[in-house]
Amino acid sequence: WVDVTMRNNMQFRAQYNRDRLFALGLVNHTLTEDSGIEYVFGFGYIIKNFRLGVQMPRGRGKQRFNSDLNIRADFSLRDNRTRISNILLNDSQITGGQKLLTIKASADYNVNQNLNLKLFYDQMMTKYKISTAFPLSTIRAGISATFTFGGEGGF
Repeated sequence: WVDVTMRNNMQFRAQYNRDRLFALGLVNHTLTEDSGIEYVFGFGYIIKNFRLGVQMPRGRGKQRFNSDLNIRADFSLRDNRTRISNILLNDSQITGGQKLLTIKASADYNVNQNLNLKLFYDQMMTKYKISTAFPLSTIRAGISATFTFGGEGGF
């Protein structure tokens, strides 16, 4: 995998994953192979000292809080396959698997020492390799607020 952050706060990511699993069935003389290949590409940008349009009251006057805004986007393409081979008959067939396209985008911002806001969008589109399953698409989007008690975050 490659993860690069440039001087102008641009970030680039590339990743290649491969997995394989074999299961031997001694009762029915089968060999099951689950394999997958995944390509991930991502980019990001960090906006330094970003001002959220909210003023925080501090003591006598009002103070604006500056923090970094982290923007990320990842694209992933995964190909899974399940193949069952009958050892005695020398027969092999694909019994399952899917192609998955995933799009993830997020922006997170530390409002103060204890509060983090995150805006996110996740979409996953699946196309199955067997004819009895329909294509599936799921979308998740929203705002996540994380409040940390104590401010230090340690034990």
